[in-house]
Amino acid sequence: MANTALWMFIVSNLLVFTLGSVLTVLSYRAQKRLDQDSLKYTTLGFGLITASIVAEALYAPGIGGGDWLVARHLLVLYTMESLFIAAGLGCIAYSLLSY
Repeated sequence: MANTALWMFIVSNLLVFTLGSVLTVLSYRAQKRLDQDSLKYTTLGFGLITASIVAEALYAPGIGGGDWLVARHLLVLYTMESLFIAAGLGCIAYSLLSY
């Protein structure tokens, strides 16, 4: 059962990382093609959201030697991930407002 959970964690993070990376690259290419400064924030936003997945994937297995996460460490992980996502969504919102 633990092996299945680990593979689900790996596959889901790879999927989100891949899609986030594709959106970041597409946003960057659109910004270069259209020469719109507001699209820089869209690229930054998608990059921050993708970075939240990277931070989670690197931080979670390292807590407690890979054992179950304790509540305090889990709270730090979720807070860190939420801050990355909030900053990314804020950048995307700013980009849309200034377009």
